[in-house]
Amino acid sequence: MKYVEVFRHSKRGEGKGLSEEGRELARRAQSLLGSHYDLCVSSPKERARETLKAWGFERYEVDEAFTAANPWEPFDAQVSKLAKQRGIIPLAACWDVPEALHYLQMQGETFLGAVKRVARKLPEEGRALVVSHGGILEAAALLGCSRYHLDELGGEIGFCEGVVFILEGEKLAGIEVKHLPKTHLSAATALF
Repeated sequence: MKYVEVFRHSKRGEGKGLSEEGRELARRAQSLLGSHYDLCVSSPKERARETLKAWGFERYEVDEAFTAANPWEPFDAQVSKLAKQRGIIPLAACWDVPEALHYLQMQGETFLGAVKRVARKLPEEGRALVVSHGGILEAAALLGCSRYHLDELGGEIGFCEGVVFILEGEKLAGIEVKHLPKTHLSAATALF
């Protein structure tokens, strides 16, 4: 087995980098991280690179495949309008727009391909840490769920939260969602 932990970057400020609140959130989220990684990878976006640095990782690869993307972009106007009308996040609205959901799944498969490429670089039982972006992360993680529905992840992956992709060869064997601790929830939920 190989493990690729993909986390959403921390909260950004007015510019492209992290806000002070984002740096503090990243420090608090360190409890979700493993003790050792064979490889660290970042989206080229400043907020992703700064999240890795806030976690103490100065050496990492930058990979364009983990860049921010709107995984329902061709249907953004329709999805955003529906989300606003219903008071839900745009990602959740994709389930009510079949074309957007299909596009979301295709984008998730592409992202999962990038995760598998990272896994090929790892030794057996190896671990990688990737910092990427929301939306596309959920699209890929749901491929490891039985129904491809957002509630299987516990909802949207928040800032500094992540998903462990568990790979057996080229096969996605399962996922583990890592949410920041809340008073009534555990820090990690396993899904197989």
